[in-house]
Amino acid sequence: MSKTTYVAAIVIAALGGAGLFALNTNIAEHKGESKTQPLKTFEISDEEPDFAKWGRNFPAQLDGFLAMKDINFETPFGGSLPYSKLIRWPVTTTFWNGYAFAVDYSKPRLHYYSQIDQMETKRNNKEYLNSHGLPAFKGQPGACINCHSGFVTAIYRSDKLSEFRNDPVEASKLPMGFFDAMGAEGQLMKNAWTKMNSTPYFDVMKKVEEKYGDGIHGSHMGSTCADCHSPEDMSLRVTRPAFINAMVLRGYEADAKSGIKANRKAMRNYVCEQCHVEYYFEGKDSTLVFPWTKWKKDEAFKIENFDEYYDEKFANGEYPQDYIQKDTKAKIIKMQHPEAELYSSSVHAKSGVTCADCHMPYKRDGANKVTNHTIQTPYADINAACKTCHPQSEQQLKDRIASIQNRHAYELRQCENNLMALIQDIKTARSELAKHPDFASLEGKAQEDAISKALEKSLYAHRKTHIRWDFAFSENSYGFHSPQEAMRIIGQCKELAREGQMTLANELSKYGVKIELTKEATIPAAPEKLDHKPPTASLPTEAMKKVDEDIKNLNFK
Repeated sequence: MSKTTYVAAIVIAALGGAGLFALNTNIAEHKGESKTQPLKTFEISDEEPDFAKWGRNFPAQLDGFLAMKDINFETPFGGSLPYSKLIRWPVTTTFWNGYAFAVDYSKPRLHYYSQIDQMETKRNNKEYLNSHGLPAFKGQPGACINCHSGFVTAIYRSDKLSEFRNDPVEASKLPMGFFDAMGAEGQLMKNAWTKMNSTPYFDVMKKVEEKYGDGIHGSHMGSTCADCHSPEDMSLRVTRPAFINAMVLRGYEADAKSGIKANRKAMRNYVCEQCHVEYYFEGKDSTLVFPWTKWKKDEAFKIENFDEYYDEKFANGEYPQDYIQKDTKAKIIKMQHPEAELYSSSVHAKSGVTCADCHMPYKRDGANKVTNHTIQTPYADINAACKTCHPQSEQQLKDRIASIQNRHAYELRQCENNLMALIQDIKTARSELAKHPDFASLEGKAQEDAISKALEKSLYAHRKTHIRWDFAFSENSYGFHSPQEAMRIIGQCKELAREGQMTLANELSKYGVKIELTKEATIPAAPEKLDHKPPTASLPTEAMKKVDEDIKNLNFK
């Protein structure tokens, strides 16, 4: 090799090395940018939970979230079309007679509307309910805000709404796993959260409006980024104290940053389960409680866990009922939307498939893979939600869903007949006993209480049957989340209702009273359509009516 060639080779090697170094440096810089650039662009905090501000760093996710504004997706039983469930299934007006749900209950829209729907429902309208059968209704407490407003975290964390920390209510002295893990700061947060729960709903929202304004970026804002993500690094977190408190009581460990100590897979469930559960408001301060202390850690939920819990609360007087059913005077527990409980026994749960996998499946956004923040039924995109695991065709998968939900609906209608029959018979029994010498001399409340005592076991049967019907009816998957467990619950509903009729006959026999027990119950007429802004409270569609008729006639595969 000549000297010139040798020098040239050295120069080329040096340039090549410099080029590779520059390339590696550039790649490293871009990798670094991909990790940190979005968080550095705009500051985000719990002080300002507006999704528009958080979403500036994550435009793809924000676009997905905003898409929920215009989606009214119809499915046979779920979806997001806000039709009136009372009109579609008028038997509910009897089952909930004595409770606000009997007056107004439409299928909720998507998370964009979680606060708007709550503000507009007649269930949150004191004057309307007072003039429509519930004269003692005093208005919803602020506890309802927990899963409807994106400002909950700001209320208990932010200095901007610090007035909620003042004049703490009695419930702020109770042990609560989430807040107690954060020492003195946690106590201030507990003061604020318990105060919010106990304050009238619209009074809380008025304070939010004063600080953040009106509209979808202010007091009308529903679910938002801050509900599920940390402002520090956008990692998943749970922010609803009732969920964390309940999990701690089950044996899980609270965490100051993420709410619960858990891996990312578990968090992809927990962020949803912090709201999609059964719950109630306990005590004069309306403390939001998840009734989970009988549900053991790392085990699947069983409906008997609720029996044990609510029986104990009834016996010690801490929480006897959600409402008293007007026809029977039974003390009823209203199930809310127990998706977390039913899902826990599913094959998907056992296989490690999370809520987000099916309701927020991954999608491509250019070269990036992002979680779809248009949160909705997997039915809306079977290919993305199901076919990553299931090789069947889209139609085969839809047929499988229909097979589960149609059978669930058929058995649920039988359960409703039996429960309705029990209610009608107890109502007749009360009327007959009122004429009996043991009760005829009593008046008003004294007579009502004496008859309730005489029919105590029948009323308990009504309560237990109702829990099962409401669980199977109000759980949003219509049995899909765990078909076998849902069918077990409905089977108990049918059986307990018939046993309740036998119990009733025995209780009446002590007074020499005999009634003919009902086999085929009379279903009440559908209520009038309410004057909501369309599409809320719209009539069931023709497709829904056909599904219901087919179910009734066993006309399904």
